[in-house]
Amino acid sequence: MQVIEKVADILELMAANPNKKQWRGTEISNDLNLNISTAHRLLQSLKKTGFIHQDMDTKHYSLGMNLIYYAEIVREMNIPGMIIYPSVQKLFDLTGETCFVTMKQGDTCVVIESITSHHELRIVKPIGDTKILCESPCGKVILAFLPRETQVKMLECYAQDKAKCEKDLAFVRENKYIEEYVRPFDSTVLSTPVFSEQGMIVASLSVIIPNCRLDEERKLKIIDNIKQISSEFVQKK
Repeated sequence: MQVIEKVADILELMAANPNKKQWRGTEISNDLNLNISTAHRLLQSLKKTGFIHQDMDTKHYSLGMNLIYYAEIVREMNIPGMIIYPSVQKLFDLTGETCFVTMKQGDTCVVIESITSHHELRIVKPIGDTKILCESPCGKVILAFLPRETQVKMLECYAQDKAKCEKDLAFVRENKYIEEYVRPFDSTVLSTPVFSEQGMIVASLSVIIPNCRLDEERKLKIIDNIKQISSEFVQKK
């Protein structure tokens, strides 16, 4: 079990630093407080299975191509959606409004699960709907917990109002949710981050509500609901 945990630590370290393309074995050893011979042995095992690539000239390590293969299988089977769906259903049962889950895909967030409100006046969030991370509430709650280098890149490339976006990200980190008015639909989106058991951001859980059905009391209740459901998702794993 310790070996598996150490292997996972290596992959998580490399994945958590997307701007660092290659690693020396000593860097991995030092960052994870591993004996250098242990780190080398684990890296060679990961290399044999294709999870890590080693440059033959520099001897530096990077994430391997086999990760793409398994990531595609996870996407095709919609495993994240299957895991998170009960949380979406619970939020829908409590609110009766359109609820949806988004995951990061490149510089965007994509809807992977959605339950549409039965009200005559409702907003539909189709699976596959895509937004830039820094320009939607469901994306901002993901972006707020990504590496700072990623945040800076997103703001530089896409943000129309960098100062406001920075303020929104700070609010999310402190309060674990965001609310945003959607003018074209006269509606409000409430979004919260979803974390893995290891504390890594994996998705966002959101609800969109026409303002004609949303007063302050109901909004505060739904904020409590969505934050509680998000925290339960981590605890039950």
